[in-house]
Amino acid sequence: MRAGAPALGIGLAVAVAGTAARADMPIADYLAIARGEGAVRPDFAIVYLAGTLDGLEAANAAARARGRAYYCPPEERAATVLELKPALDRLLAQAVEQQRDFERYARIVSVGTVSLTALARLFPCPEPRTPSATRADGTGG
Repeated sequence: MRAGAPALGIGLAVAVAGTAARADMPIADYLAIARGEGAVRPDFAIVYLAGTLDGLEAANAAARARGRAYYCPPEERAATVLELKPALDRLLAQAVEQQRDFERYARIVSVGTVSLTALARLFPCPEPRTPSATRADGTGG
């Protein structure tokens, strides 16, 4: 190892620690990447969504184990990025129309948050049965 290598490593560690590292991408950054702006290619959005989906799948599995899933895809398969991306993009197009200050919204709201909403709308869970919807014999009616 060269003499300057440890100092360089420490300097990089301090520089990284001093920045605001975020795992959640704001909508504004996602849209900029999709437009081809910045240092990353537009297909990075798909890679990012795949990671987001992995995290949401893990969170949903934990929620399902507690009896309260966030979304309910068919039992035989998981949601895919090819389903998530168009659903996410539809929600963002609606937000452009509905949000009074979309630029502010896009800086504050994360891709993960809107992705979870998209999945919940794409794969809604059945409504829990209420006692009033259950007959005396235990069946619905």
